Amino acid sequence: MRLAALSDIHGNLPALEAVLADARAQGVDAFLVAGDTAGGPGQQAAFDRLRALDAHLIRGNSEEYCLAFDTGSAPEAWRSSYQWSTLRWSYQHLDRECLDFIGALPEQCVVSLDGTAPIRVVHGSPSHPTEHLFPNGDPVALEALRAAAVTPKRKPPPLVSVLAGIDEDVLVCGHSHVPWQQAGKGWLAVNAGSVGAPVNGDPRAQYALLAWRAGRWCAEHRAVTYDMDAATAAWHDSGLLAVGGAIARTCLLGMQRGQNLRGWFVEHLYRLAAEAGWAGGDSVPDEVWEEAVATFDWGLGSAATPGCGGEGDLW
Repeated sequence: MRLAALSDIHGNLPALEAVLADARAQGVDAFLVAGDTAGGPGQQAAFDRLRALDAHLIRGNSEEYCLAFDTGSAPEAWRSSYQWSTLRWSYQHLDRECLDFIGALPEQCVVSLDGTAPIRVVHGSPSHPTEHLFPNGDPVALEALRAAAVTPKRKPPPLVSVLAGIDEDVLVCGHSHVPWQQAGKGWLAVNAGSVGAPVNGDPRAQYALLAWRAGRWCAEHRAVTYDMDAATAAWHDSGLLAVGGAIARTCLLGMQRGQNLRGWFVEHLYRLAAEAGWAGGDSVPDEVWEEAVATFDWGLGSAATPGCGGEGDLW
């Protein structure tokens, strides 16, 4: 038995198609998708593609945001401020059938296949879709997370305690866009990475292959080259780059470079907002937004300050 674990596709259809082709070549029997399929130019087609495969899907925070618009629970600032223009586009470009499908998806699920151990699938953590998990036993992955400005605001719980809090011995997650895995005595935790927007310095489409061997699940991380020119053109042709402004630009450049430009830009934005006396809320003032766009280092992303609170919901 082989499973392909995908996460954080973010509407990157060329990346998704490349991953699906690679997974088929590996002989996978089923697909798990740990959320954040939405949020990019090919999001509608990506959902259609995964539904046709009868994949096991859950919602991520990107889907939650679209549903907030759909149910009328989104903060008023989301409907007008520069900061949320990309999110508004995402909601406006999902049809009614797809929104209803997303609304029926669970926040997490358990996949149980005959003859194998059950797998808990979450987006961020079992506690919340925007809470990052950290592989405390994997210094290489921790450094990749730190370099991507995905750092905890407080000491994260060890994975063994996270697994102790659920009934399953295997956990698949996403959200950070950095792949990792860690195993302990009788348990396994796997972050599938990101299909559509990795931030570990490798722009290839990334996913995890889970194989049932000798009575346990084993994980292999895979990175697949895809048509970056087609993915880039989709941002232009869909109109998302023009409408989405700075956030759309950070997403496109980050996709091309395999970097967390979006996260770095948001940290730069919040730093400027704090200096201007912003007390917090649903959106920074538009004039601060314009200053952030003008002063951010678009060439190298050197405005990044890893460790300044990357656990915040940057995706």
